[in-house]
Amino acid sequence: MSTMRYLITLHLLHDENTLQCVKQLPGLNELKIDEDYGLVPISPKRNLYTIRVLGDLDSDKLMSMQPKVKGVYPDIRVAPIKS
Repeated sequence: MSTMRYLITLHLLHDENTLQCVKQLPGLNELKIDEDYGLVPISPKRNLYTIRVLGDLDSDKLMSMQPKVKGVYPDIRVAPIKS
């Protein structure tokens, strides 16, 4: 069985847009953040970034306790189908 992976969209101000800062945020500090994936800018003009986390999480709870979290999405593996 494989470990669940999630992409989390974050709204971060200029002084917060580092992986070290994200790892210290309440709610996120309890998750296993994929450091190889890192902190990916998806819209720097709008201050939006994403991280990947591994393991199970309660997305509603995370979003209610951490206002910087703007979305939580499953990160599914995509692979070709053998015919």
